Amino acid sequence: MPDVAQTQPLRPDDPVSLGGYRLVGRLGEGAQGVVYAGTGPDGANVAIKLLRARIGEQAVDDADGFLREVAAARRVAQFCTARVIGAHMDGDHPYIVSELVDGVSLQRIVHDEGPRRDGALYRLAVGTITALAAIHRAGIVHRDFKPSNVLLGPDGPRVIDFGISRALDSSVTLSSGVVGTPAYMSPEQIGAQRVGPPSDLFSWAVTMIFAATGRPAFGFDSLPAVIYRVINEEPDVSQLPDRLRPLVQSCLAKRPEDRPTAAEALFILLDQQGADTDDLERSMTAGLQVAANPFAPPSHDAAPVNPFVSPSHDAAPVNPFVSPSHDAAPINPSAAVPVNPFASPSLDATPKNAFASPSYDPEAEQSVTVNHRLPDPVFFPDTDVPRRGKRAGLVGGGLAVVLALAATALFVVPAMFSGEEEDPQAVAQVTSSAVPLPPSSVASPPTSPTPSPTPVVTPPPALGKPIGKPLSGHRGAVYSVAAATVGDTHVLVSTGLDRQVRLWNADKRTSIGKPMTGHYDEVYAVAAANVSGRALAVTGSRDGTVRVWDLKKRKALGSPLRGHSDAVYAVAVGKVGDKWVAVSGGADGRIRMWDLKKRKPLGRAIAAHRNVINWLTLGKRDGKTVIISASEDRTLRVWNASTRKRINTTFRAHKKPVYSVTTGVLDGRDVVISGGEDNKIRIWDPKSGKAIGKTLTGHKNNVYSLAFGEVNNHPVLVSGSTDGTIRLWDLETFKSLGKPVKAHKGGVLSVDLIDLDDKPAIVSAGKDRRLKLWQIKEFSP
Repeated sequence: MPDVAQTQPLRPDDPVSLGGYRLVGRLGEGAQGVVYAGTGPDGANVAIKLLRARIGEQAVDDADGFLREVAAARRVAQFCTARVIGAHMDGDHPYIVSELVDGVSLQRIVHDEGPRRDGALYRLAVGTITALAAIHRAGIVHRDFKPSNVLLGPDGPRVIDFGISRALDSSVTLSSGVVGTPAYMSPEQIGAQRVGPPSDLFSWAVTMIFAATGRPAFGFDSLPAVIYRVINEEPDVSQLPDRLRPLVQSCLAKRPEDRPTAAEALFILLDQQGADTDDLERSMTAGLQVAANPFAPPSHDAAPVNPFVSPSHDAAPVNPFVSPSHDAAPINPSAAVPVNPFASPSLDATPKNAFASPSYDPEAEQSVTVNHRLPDPVFFPDTDVPRRGKRAGLVGGGLAVVLALAATALFVVPAMFSGEEEDPQAVAQVTSSAVPLPPSSVASPPTSPTPSPTPVVTPPPALGKPIGKPLSGHRGAVYSVAAATVGDTHVLVSTGLDRQVRLWNADKRTSIGKPMTGHYDEVYAVAAANVSGRALAVTGSRDGTVRVWDLKKRKALGSPLRGHSDAVYAVAVGKVGDKWVAVSGGADGRIRMWDLKKRKPLGRAIAAHRNVINWLTLGKRDGKTVIISASEDRTLRVWNASTRKRINTTFRAHKKPVYSVTTGVLDGRDVVISGGEDNKIRIWDPKSGKAIGKTLTGHKNNVYSLAFGEVNNHPVLVSGSTDGTIRLWDLETFKSLGKPVKAHKGGVLSVDLIDLDDKPAIVSAGKDRRLKLWQIKEFSP
């Protein structure tokens, strides 16, 4: 959005109105579209961006997706940002209405007045990082942060155009390209990889260098040369002041997981006001431990990971989380775009001093769509199925307070959770794969030297027939189901892509009341538990929030729990010490813990994985409650639930992303069971990280859900796969019990073991928008 001062008359082919807004002049034009100054029905001055992207006649869902993404931008707290008022459609052309900021862009200010110095530079850094923290807190990635998108007004800097690139990228027209300005793009964005909040921190750091020096950090000559430097070279930060330099250097890390979050960067800027360089460096390394627990979660902007199709790893793109090898051939700066950022350059074509060209024209900078060939997108057969595979919020609930006080440079220190270790006998756990039938030791009875009666041999169980008719009512794929008890009634809680939370009477197989609503986007996970006699459910959503529900009253309790910066894919509920807690994880690669009674965060987020957390559960290790997380990075990790510290156990046997995990006890031994995109189920020791028994095979596609329990004194496992089947496994013999059952057309997304009419049963949910109940019968080989 160009400067208000540069308003030009409308051209003959410009519209004179859009919806109820009257257009009074042109503010500018770029690759995304034309920006107009206008007035609303109430006479308020607004900026209207009419986008070039067409949302075609055959892509109605794309229009909905575009409007939904802009709706998310409206929720950004108004800290140093231009408020987004709304989005509308002019035929098949979308346009966005936002607050008209009376200011001049940082790009023009630096060009006209020179670099920012001292206090002006520091205020710019604080104001813009505050804006990014607010943007990320709303679950949005800017993706085009640059000097021309920072306006300097009478009340300080304002960041504009956040969320627009992401909204555009949801359309068919632009989904095959990368939207952004190359000189300010991160390495992963240039490489057409998944882009998350860390990418904005890289762009912010490059913008700070421009503000301090008057020149782009990576030059401004040929586009291939700039791309080469972004990926392979370190910019000169010597002209930055001491108190800003270490933070900017950290944000310029080539690997996304090595950069701080916007919230952490804000804390550093506020806490280190007046500190010397050594203090800043210690803060970067010791205080935040940014690199000690690496994470690099992608965002929704990436091509979705399809749990129904395992992409060929031979065609996988270059890993954005690994810096290019110095032995690898770099790119050719003189090559035409599209380019391969990792191809060998021609040194003769590289300017000797590309950073000192006297012919730099700031007006020539504009948003450029760099068209790369993205990895082959793998979509679900229809829009019912979510996009799993996409950094978390600040410490505890302190971000909103810090944002509110940032302008006055007040520093808020959040309270840390310091619960005592729990009594091993007092632990109760319930997750989305909750086991209502607690397993017991399966050790064989001792032999007797004296004659004894012949024991009664109970045949192992097997999958039986469906119980009654399928439970229908969801308008989208049913993504998660959990069992609970409300009074004397056995109930099921289900969530799905229709954003609803539904309650079912399991005994009568009927719906209970109207659907519960509270999330504004798809609901991916649910866990349930009876907390002090109160039946509660916890849900996680693509809107980045966790919610707590009273199942008896069928309503949400309090406000959404915020802290994740992206979609929440997994939740679990359990007791740690004397405290009932909920645990959540998702696309930001972080684990968060919540006090269920107070509905407050417990301590800081755990930087758990470099990639998406697909699922998590609670279990036991040496009598202590642990969190086990399963990730897109193909690993499972174990965390002490009381201290939130990682236990040095990582399970790496899966060859592809891990999507499901549950826990149990075999022969008196705590075990973890996991499944994933390699179609295999593995059983392993959470203490040693070593495999136990045989790998369970049989599914033809992603093992998406698991539930452990005991039936007729047999430890069993139920598995659900995107091949559409559910299977029952005997964990004494590590063999399948009977034949698989074709349960859901399109794929099984959730399974659980439940108690139904005082008998064990199985509940499954799937892409066909239904829940089904299944008998467990005696197995006849």
